[in-house]
Amino acid sequence: MTRPSVNESNTTQFQPPHSKHSPMLHKRVRPISKISSPVLVLAVLATTIFCLSALVLHQAASSARPKGELGLLDDRNHLLKKNSSSQKSIENVSKESDGSIKTAKSTTVDGNHLQKKKPTSQKSIENVSKESDGSIKKTAKRTTACAPIAQSGSIPDRPDEMPSVGDKSKAYRRLRMEFDACFPEEPWDASWTPEAEADTEAHRRRLELMKELRKRDYEPVHFDNDADCPPTPSPDYPKTFRMKKIITNWNPDDTEPRKNIYQGICRFDYVKDHHKILAYRNAEKPFVIRDDPRVLRTVERWNDPTYLHRLLGDTDYRTEYSLNNHFMYWNMGRKETPKDWKPPTDMIKMSYPDWFEKANVTDDKLGRDNPHWYFRLIGSGRNNRHKNNRRSKESSEYLFDELPFFQPKESVYMVNPMEQRGIHCRFGMRGVIAENHYDGSRNMVALLGGERRYILAHPDQCTPLYLLPKSHPSGRHSAVDWSNPDWEEFPDFAEAKANEIVMQAGDVLYLPTFWFHYIISLEINFQCNTRSGMEYGYKKDIDRCEPYEVPS
Repeated sequence: MTRPSVNESNTTQFQPPHSKHSPMLHKRVRPISKISSPVLVLAVLATTIFCLSALVLHQAASSARPKGELGLLDDRNHLLKKNSSSQKSIENVSKESDGSIKTAKSTTVDGNHLQKKKPTSQKSIENVSKESDGSIKKTAKRTTACAPIAQSGSIPDRPDEMPSVGDKSKAYRRLRMEFDACFPEEPWDASWTPEAEADTEAHRRRLELMKELRKRDYEPVHFDNDADCPPTPSPDYPKTFRMKKIITNWNPDDTEPRKNIYQGICRFDYVKDHHKILAYRNAEKPFVIRDDPRVLRTVERWNDPTYLHRLLGDTDYRTEYSLNNHFMYWNMGRKETPKDWKPPTDMIKMSYPDWFEKANVTDDKLGRDNPHWYFRLIGSGRNNRHKNNRRSKESSEYLFDELPFFQPKESVYMVNPMEQRGIHCRFGMRGVIAENHYDGSRNMVALLGGERRYILAHPDQCTPLYLLPKSHPSGRHSAVDWSNPDWEEFPDFAEAKANEIVMQAGDVLYLPTFWFHYIISLEINFQCNTRSGMEYGYKKDIDRCEPYEVPS
């Protein structure tokens, strides 16, 4: 069959197969002007029939298409329904029973209106655990489509690297290059202002992720984060409440969320409240920073379900082990050992995958009297200007790359970089309690995943908190079991003044020197902290403290 030319002025010559059976061999095609009208009508009619036949065949093939394979417009609604949790705001188009067209908006996250079927190398993983009632609990779903980096060739420096600290190995830098490609970033350098960093598509994408990770809302009782958080702290800041009221409302052994909490400290937005952050820090008052773009970069990476497994591998790290959910720090050193005293915890070695397997279990295995594990990482730093910054054999130096906001240089997080004592990370499983204590230096505490509840108290509450004497292996810690207090043995504990706050992914808590803190892991969480020197203003309160006399 020959095809007529569209242009009358040009005649084309058909080149048929070289066969002696071809009747049209070496013949010219007649110009369209020379074709009779009946023949032209028949040709048009044949073409129309051919097109209609092809359309029918295509529709039949589409209806027979197996699930999961993408088609054209007729499959769009199926795709949007399937991926409704990971797409941006677009229109769904569907037909009503009367044949009319209906449009609707659907809100999504990643901006891919139509995606082709994921390649087999792309992993879509979500962490799944069972609730106590047997229901399934799903945490944030992440899609990893990172192409492996070639083992040869140079790797460019990252803009947030610091020459004197961090992991400079090719293995780590290739891993970061691989995962940084998964989470697109605008061209950026360390000189950007907070406002400039926040005004990017990458930061807006991470804010959407935060909505997913921060699953719960906690309403403060008698505290307003605007009215009670002026530009500079008021004389009665932070707001306090009776200890008995706090722990009666929410017993520390109970990890089920409470709608109302006795919050007494401010939570500041990193960009909008930057001046308040500096004012409260300089006044040595506790507060929480939220949504620092640099912190959220780490949150996004650490909440990818494959990243920490890749980063930490099967290496064994220091891990605290307890027969129950309470973890009391102890250090024999030159301490006096009380009669019949035994170490409350053991220090063991464990890999991250092993810890995560033990942590990601159903609630019936996480009761108060069941074993718990507290996973730890330590980055000592390579700045030898401080005696505590000597690198240890177990150092995880990549923490200075993972958390560049904690690098030893002046920032809102680092008051005195010369006095930094490394970066310490503790990964908590649900129910883990770190007993009440104070630290002898400023402390910045970043939560990079999950939730932790903090109960805080001023250093002047030392006496009603019944602190163990400094000579005790657990000195600096409270003798009271806060989850089951003996009100007769510790009568003043009920009247101690305190407050609480639930930290969520992307929050950073500032704890001034000597402030008391009691920590409850409400779910699997990743916390890292760093210290930067002492402030002696509260030391007088600790010096006046009357320690609890341990019964002999």
